[in-house]
Amino acid sequence: MDADTIVRAALALLKEEGLAGVTFRKLSASLEVKAPAIYWRFRDKRELLDAVADALLRETLGEPRPMPAGSDWRRWYVELLHRLRRAMLAYPDGARVVAGARPPHTPTLARIPEYGLRAIEASGRPLPEAAAIVYTALHYTFGHVIEEQDSADAEPTTAFARRYPTVARAMTEAGRLSLTPDAIFAAGLALIIEDR
Repeated sequence: MDADTIVRAALALLKEEGLAGVTFRKLSASLEVKAPAIYWRFRDKRELLDAVADALLRETLGEPRPMPAGSDWRRWYVELLHRLRRAMLAYPDGARVVAGARPPHTPTLARIPEYGLRAIEASGRPLPEAAAIVYTALHYTFGHVIEEQDSADAEPTTAFARRYPTVARAMTEAGRLSLTPDAIFAAGLALIIEDR
């Protein structure tokens, strides 16, 4: 059994059951093999999830490329992060899988900050400033999508609204204005990137 077959089966479990459904027991059953066949390719669940994260990103994000010459780094990086968000939203718990991946074992993920840092540094910014922008925006993207996936259709209850009236009012106002998740995400990215 090759690693790609195992990863495809793990992606199918992720799509059907979310992260909690990606277990070696369920994977063995879906592949109709014994666990040692999986352990032969992946030492542990963390190694498997790194491979799943990379496959998820390649499948839905494609292969990240460096910023084309002459492009505006802000527009380019914002678009890359929007694509990353869409990739993580393609699978239940996709953001948890990708955010938990180790970049040295997830090359597709590692390219996102690598190319972002290069682009901003090429614009004349010092590397520490570029790193602050890149990692703040990247971590915002992870957190935003985790929240999107965990809080789908969350409405404030009366008890919640009494205890946290400003939060409830903000949630209600966003709904009243028909702010889409895309618009809310874009507004947050703009706070991090656009004024730099």
